[in-house]
Amino acid sequence: MKKEQIKEEFAKVIVNAKITAAIFFVLITPSIVITVKDLEEVYGISQDTWFMASVAGFLIYGGFTYFYWKCPKCKEFPGRGWFRKNCEKCGVELT
Repeated sequence: MKKEQIKEEFAKVIVNAKITAAIFFVLITPSIVITVKDLEEVYGISQDTWFMASVAGFLIYGGFTYFYWKCPKCKEFPGRGWFRKNCEKCGVELT
């Protein structure tokens, strides 16, 4: 795989990670608001339902990280962070 292909593939991984993180934060925010403001519901949806939605969001993000956060070259976890420059496993330049 060429250097530019690796960078393009990893850029796609980063975009998908940001989308997945946004989904997680959208699902967890009402739970935080309910807890901080001591409310029974937000948008007509109960505290328990928002909690389950936030758990689902966490599982989605965790699943993405486990299954799809991979270096395009070695197919291993490249290390933490959206701004990662190189893969920790194989050392290939990612950005």
